[in-house]
Amino acid sequence: MTVLAPPTTACDPRPLLGVGLPAHVLVQLEGRWSAAWLIGRLHCADGWVALVQFVDRAGSEQTVRVPADRVCLTTAPHN
Repeated sequence: MTVLAPPTTACDPRPLLGVGLPAHVLVQLEGRWSAAWLIGRLHCADGWVALVQFVDRAGSEQTVRVPADRVCLTTAPHN
């Protein structure tokens, strides 16, 4: 898993709703920010969660659901 510096500003999850899938993102897992792919957005009664795919420390590909506020776009979405 590639560990990256934490984002310097708070992550606003709203732009993630408009980006095409899959999308490169940063995701906070185990207290660290890592590169990942956003592959889905699951809508729930109290908001939504992100379905992300990443490579863990052992080199295995993982797919997990994380709260949207733990995911940031790596670039601004293109309109």
